[in-house]
Amino acid sequence: MSRVLLLCCAAAFGIQGQTVTVTATPANVSFTYQVGAVLPAAQTVSVKSSAGTLAFTTSITGTNALWLTVSPDSGKLPGSLSLRANPTSLAVGTYTATVIVVMTGITNPLNVPVTLAVTSPPSTVTLSAATLNFTAPPIPPASQTVTLSTSGTPISFSVASGAAWLQVSPTVGVVLPGEQEILTISVDPSSLAPQSAPYVGKITVTASGAGPKAQSITVNLTVNSTKPTITSVWPGTLPINGGAQTITIRGTGFYSATAAKVQGVTAPLTATIVSSTALLAVVPASLSMAAATLNVIVSNPAPGGDSTSSPVTVANVPVIQAVVNAASYAAGSVNPGELVTIFGTNIGPSTPASLTITNGSVDTTLSGVTVTVDGKAAPLIYVSQNQISIQVPYEASAGSGKAVVVTNGANPAANATVTIAPDAPGIFTADGSGTGQAAALNYNTATTLYSLNSSTNTARIGDTVILYLTGEGNYNATPLAGTTNTGYVIPLTLTPLPQMSPLPAVTIGGAPAVVAYAGPLPGSIIGLLQINVTVPVGSTTGAAVPVVVTIGGVATQSNLTIAIHP
Repeated sequence: MSRVLLLCCAAAFGIQGQTVTVTATPANVSFTYQVGAVLPAAQTVSVKSSAGTLAFTTSITGTNALWLTVSPDSGKLPGSLSLRANPTSLAVGTYTATVIVVMTGITNPLNVPVTLAVTSPPSTVTLSAATLNFTAPPIPPASQTVTLSTSGTPISFSVASGAAWLQVSPTVGVVLPGEQEILTISVDPSSLAPQSAPYVGKITVTASGAGPKAQSITVNLTVNSTKPTITSVWPGTLPINGGAQTITIRGTGFYSATAAKVQGVTAPLTATIVSSTALLAVVPASLSMAAATLNVIVSNPAPGGDSTSSPVTVANVPVIQAVVNAASYAAGSVNPGELVTIFGTNIGPSTPASLTITNGSVDTTLSGVTVTVDGKAAPLIYVSQNQISIQVPYEASAGSGKAVVVTNGANPAANATVTIAPDAPGIFTADGSGTGQAAALNYNTATTLYSLNSSTNTARIGDTVILYLTGEGNYNATPLAGTTNTGYVIPLTLTPLPQMSPLPAVTIGGAPAVVAYAGPLPGSIIGLLQINVTVPVGSTTGAAVPVVVTIGGVATQSNLTIAIHP
């Protein structure tokens, strides 16, 4: 009698001398269940035999196998068995049982192993707060905390903040059962302008292996205005009938809703906020038609309020604000022969005027304006209502506290003081700002042509570059004009031209350069200096190569450049 090879989960039984094969599909059954979840779905096992219809009965065996049921209890093959697991109240662990199928007339039953894996419920991450509210000032507000806790197994978490002004610590961590992890939340409102609506940020807490996976903490930050202050108003004097005038107000607590006002005037001034510490305000012509004192305040919406007032005088009183080098606009010492610019209010005529020359020298009276420095009359290069350019007389003596006096017709004189030193050099710039690209010429020795030095017209190593300065001091002791060099215009025919001795020291791109000429410009006032210098080997190259001229140990302004071909 032949025998049949039995596959997995098949049983062979003898009936009336024949071999009967009984199989179960699937051969074994596995259930999984997470505590607290819905019950596992029923699973079906198909049972069939090679001997046709056999009657069968089912039963379950195993330790504490009450969690498993099978139906039907009996029937005929082929048939289907429905297995159900009810793990309610079972502890976390793995449970096993066996479904036994007994067939009529068959000695050995069919066994179907069943496994149930019960797992722990998911951890739940709980946040102590979902919303935080901050108010500034104070700046910064006190930090606040949120606690994280887990209901089950340990969970790892990460935290991300959604606003630059919002910080949270720590940003990663692990929360253990029975532990509370503390998140510290802080805000920095220093870069935020006050506004009525709060700034809103979000902190996202993402947990691994827990639910909910991501939770949010909404952070509301209300930034209130503060009481503004005024530290200065410039200019402090406005001319009568001078039209609309712009004043600069400096202080603290300025933002987009800050208003500038004149006490007693209903309409606010038209204001432009420059920063939290500066604003520009336009005083209308209607407020400067007669002599008066305007008490200026700045105001912020509630709860900020008004600053204390700062007076601005409306009067035709000349005021000198600054005396600076005409080339570099550097304040500080001036020197004999230097061209300087005086800035102020009502110091000159309403109609600008440029220099006039009499007998080869620049006049010391122009449009009713005169200026003295240390009691010596100064040649006038340019005059206007708020700006005057002069030459410091060569006769002015060195020292501090030297008087600068500006007279403008019948108006009272405007006064200031300066320190007079031997040297105070400054280089003229291409845009007249006192910094950046120098007002320099390239000289081509082959063509004897001059061209303006710029980023698109660079000089090369070995080329001659011409610079223009003022503030070189009195380098020519013998007056070219006979009695004084003050205001003297160099004749086009003058030869030889006087030169500085010793020559100035010049560096270009950090390398020392050879100076071929340092003297006056024919046709110009002697206080202007021309320097012809060779671009040295070893100079750096580029569109903005630093150039420095040193005279008498005093260097020209920083951030002064020329363009050198790479």
